[in-house]
Amino acid sequence: MTSTLPVVGARRWLVLVVVLVCFLPAAMDVTILTITIPTLAHELHATAPEVLWTVDVYSLLMVGLVLVSGPLGDRVGHQRLLLAGLAVFSVASALCAMAPGPPALIGARAFLAVGASMIIPATLALIRQTFGDGRDHAVAIGAWSAVAAGSSALGPVVGGFLLQHFWWGSIFLVNLPIVALALPAVALLLHNRIESERQPWEATSPLLSIVGFLGCAYAIIAFTHEGVGVLEVAVPAVLGLTALALFVRRQQRAPHPMLDLSLFRLPGLRAGVVASVLPVLVMVGFELQLVQYLQFVKGLSAEGAALYLIPMPVAATVAGPVGGTVLSRVGRTRLDVPAGLLFAATGYVLVSSGTVVPLGLALIGFGQGLVQMVASNLIMSTAPSAQAGAAAGIESVSYEAGAGLGIAVFGTATAVAYRSFLPPGTSTSPLDAGSSAATAQAFTEAFHTTTWLAAALTLATVFLATPKPTAVPASPGEPE
Repeated sequence: MTSTLPVVGARRWLVLVVVLVCFLPAAMDVTILTITIPTLAHELHATAPEVLWTVDVYSLLMVGLVLVSGPLGDRVGHQRLLLAGLAVFSVASALCAMAPGPPALIGARAFLAVGASMIIPATLALIRQTFGDGRDHAVAIGAWSAVAAGSSALGPVVGGFLLQHFWWGSIFLVNLPIVALALPAVALLLHNRIESERQPWEATSPLLSIVGFLGCAYAIIAFTHEGVGVLEVAVPAVLGLTALALFVRRQQRAPHPMLDLSLFRLPGLRAGVVASVLPVLVMVGFELQLVQYLQFVKGLSAEGAALYLIPMPVAATVAGPVGGTVLSRVGRTRLDVPAGLLFAATGYVLVSSGTVVPLGLALIGFGQGLVQMVASNLIMSTAPSAQAGAAAGIESVSYEAGAGLGIAVFGTATAVAYRSFLPPGTSTSPLDAGSSAATAQAFTEAFHTTTWLAAALTLATVFLATPKPTAVPASPGEPE
């Protein structure tokens, strides 16, 4: 087997740049569609559920797919997996751009998720293989986290500028030149190293995961739409919850699980997962509602909404490297995650109250970037080196589960609140918000309500994602 010793010298930083370039389009595509909702509804005649599924299917499918691709990378090599992922991602991007209608676009987005599910865990595992567990690993993870958090916030900004000057398919074609640069760089600069300890993989576990998350998300999304019967909500919900329960049971009993739940016995990894899932859930869900509010109610163009959002990606991109540098010098403290969450919670409060909104957006971005950096470092540095692929799978599952559920949960919460604020006899579709003074006021109230919900969930995460201090027994002879 090939050695897995870390790369030394300046070359490791060049490897990092290549890995981050590969990661950028896959991360940005989680949120780039959020700003296109009015355009998709108009040009493709998409209904509200079709729009939500077009945005959400990408993240929800990746939750199950990374369970295959993470361990697969340990078996065939993460460089080879990354090359395959980039190839699939480029073909899927072209198919998305050429989609003639909502069903075709949803299917192409699902294919896009296949490519991204290879790219994301491969980038994390390659960073672990390249930097080992030393001080530079924290800096590298900080850079990866900056791209993760920054890309999520940057997606709508890039989408807005492209929509203003080109047709909607350009938001997918922008991936092609990035992939064209990344493919030869990966082939020439990265070596394919296979782990000496490889875990077998199978199809049942990821299938259960995909069915579970899709079923639950379908039930959440369908719950708010008119004409939906009880069975249309209950059956997918029961199917989804049953599949998730069977998935967990299978992982607990399998000799070689796809998602190694034993890793969750590590307090640092548990804290990292919580700090990854919930803040991403909140930020992605909030961002989806914010761009709808700006376009439907405030009447901003796609480019105008993009300019409005800029403080978020700028602050998120700065937070990752800053946090990584501090972490590499002083080590991790129990205050890093709470500090980032408090920054974000303060930002949500400022946005909801309408006070200094640009500062609020910057605080949300900076807090999310800081938390994402710490969470990624905890997950990847806590797991054994031979399970880098499995740890990368857990990190990817955490991020994508948060993003996918955030779109479903916050989309549903906003729809429920919007209906409650509407006068009787008014159209209840959020796509009609802004068509009259009454609908604009109702959506404004709904947006403020869900933003307060975002602040509350972020504050709750402070208690859930902060590891409890371990009691140190007193030495013999010392007073207790």
